[in-house]
This record gives sequence, C-alpha cells and structure tokens, in this order.
Amino acid sequence: MKNKLHKLGFYLFLGIGILGTTFTSCSSDDNGVTNIAVAKEDYQSLTGEEVTIDPKIGRAGATYTWYNHRESKTIGDQEILKHTFAKPGKYNLSLKVEEAGALDIYTYTVTVDKNYDYNYVVTDLTEINLSDGISTAGGKIWKDTFTDDAELKTGIFNIKHIAINEWHTWMGFTVSNSTDSADHINSEGGWVKNQWGTMAGGAVNGAGKPFLVSFADHKPHPNLLDPTKPVPLDRFSSVITIDDQANTYKAVSTQVAISPWPYYGILKGDAFARKFEKGDYFALHIYGVDADNMLTSDTPVTHYFVDFRNGVNEINTDWSKVDLSSLGEVKHLVFFLETTDVGDWGANTALYFTMDQLTVDKVE
Repeated sequence: MKNKLHKLGFYLFLGIGILGTTFTSCSSDDNGVTNIAVAKEDYQSLTGEEVTIDPKIGRAGATYTWYNHRESKTIGDQEILKHTFAKPGKYNLSLKVEEAGALDIYTYTVTVDKNYDYNYVVTDLTEINLSDGISTAGGKIWKDTFTDDAELKTGIFNIKHIAINEWHTWMGFTVSNSTDSADHINSEGGWVKNQWGTMAGGAVNGAGKPFLVSFADHKPHPNLLDPTKPVPLDRFSSVITIDDQANTYKAVSTQVAISPWPYYGILKGDAFARKFEKGDYFALHIYGVDADNMLTSDTPVTHYFVDFRNGVNEINTDWSKVDLSSLGEVKHLVFFLETTDVGDWGANTALYFTMDQLTVDKVE
C-alpha cells in the first residue's frame, strides 16, 4: 500500500492530479505518506511582479520543492516561494515537502494578469556591437558612424542615420558609450572630434552602456509640419521608424539628456554660440507620424533642456523621462531641436542631444 501511495504522489507531482483530496495511510506500518495533493489558497499576480507564497509549514529539517506544472519545471527549493511570472495565465503549482520518509504535497493556483507595461517594447542598444567601434574620449562610437548608407537598427526600431564618408560627416543618430562630459573647446580636434558624450555621464542604466547621440535639424518652418499634409520625412535627419508590418504601436516615453557641446556653448559661449541670457531656451520637439505620413497630433511633445524665460538659470544635466503618450499611435517619431540663439546661417547652438530607452506599446 505504501508503494502505491508513493507512486500516486509522484504522478500527482508531475501534474496528473487529484486536487483537493487527502489520503492517509492504510495500516500501522504505512506511515511514510501523510498527505497528498492538499489544495491550498489561490493567488493573484501581475506579469513582471514578484508573488510570495508562504505555506506556513515551519519544518526546518524538511526538503521543499516547488513545481510549475504549466511550464513543467521546478521554480523553488525554499519553504517560502518568491517568483515572478513573465506571461499571463493560470498557473498550477505544487509544493512537495519531504521529511524523514514522509511526503506532503500541497497545490496552489496563481492567476497572472498582464501588467500595464506587458506589451512595452524598449530600444535595446546593447544589440549594437561597440567592441569594434571607433575610439573616442571616454569610450567608443558605432563603427559605421561615418559610413554611407549604413543601417542602424535594433529590434523593431529603424533609427535614421545619414553619413557622407568622403566628407567624414554624419547626421541623424549614432550610438555611443562614452562617459565624457568635459568641455572640449580647447581640446585637440575641438568639439568635432569630441561630440559623442552626454552630460549625464553615461546611459540610463549606467556608465559604459550604449545610448543614442543625435545631430538633429533645427525646428523647420511650420509649413513643413502642416497637420493637413503628409510630413516629408526624407527631408529630416533625426527620425525613428517602427519597422513592424504586423502590429501597431502607441508612443509611451523616452529618456533624454543634453549633450556637452550645446551645454558648454549655452553656459559659456564658444566660437559660434553665445552664452544664454534671460529669455533664452533650448528645446527638443518630438512629433508623431502615422503610416500615412500624417501627424498624429497637432502639437509636438516639447522638452526644455534649457529654459531661461521664467527666471530659471539652472541646466539639468541628468536624464529626464519624457512622456510621449499624447502622440498616440505612431509609425515614425521625428525629433527637432530649437534654440533662441539663431543667426543669418541658422542655429548657433550646437544641435545635439542624447537619448535612451525609447518605449512604445504594442496595440493588441
């Protein structure tokens, strides 16, 4: 009888279950099994959030094994289970407790709902290999920064990059892991050789991680951003396109920080830019564009790196999270910089900014 009960317990542990039933021994010498498949509490959780299950057994000498029947794997060996479920759905779990030849099995059900960010897709710039990149102060930049027609893409994000190798110049976006935030007005090669840092000193996830550097256009004449006409995306350099034909996405957020070149030009002035005064500002404008190349909102999302219009004279050098949800469903995101320091030949402030963790939400 004992062997039969042990075998039944083994099958139950593998998910062939009689749930909520208690078995006891059938004879005086059959005391190796006390309980099999005793149904316990049901739990609720969210994807990406840790759930804690405390069976309150308190037998220090026992061996504990938690088993996830839905995914057919062991998920814990401590009495108290702490586990995070990545996918929504209903999970049947078993806890096997063994001590001195005795075997107890308890069953639990965890219903996991989608967290608010379940369908979020975030730029993963670690996919861009910088190990063979171009060395610069504080790190490296993408090896194809100056390569004509080089494709810069990560996941669903097609990141526009323009280069003219013959002139050793570029626009749009590139990738850097530089920790440099110094003033290079008097450095060898000046700012042209040292345009790759961020005043935040590294990516959102830490120094040495990759982030985007943008050499952007100044905000164009309103006629080019007429909400009643298609946006001429080919005329603009800093554009990110969601390259997924099967799904649509809503804009969520991004992290941005000021680049050292405009920062020091605004703070001190340089050969081209003047030091900012009361009333000056340096702003990033982000527009959403749909699959038909039409603006998704009459107004852009605007973030002020510098705004001296209201008596404020400090410049934030950290990453700032910018809410993009007002742009709605987007196929493209277009980025422009705007400065109040403008001359006969255009903007005098260096038109650079840095960006990380662009996030969109897949529409179900």
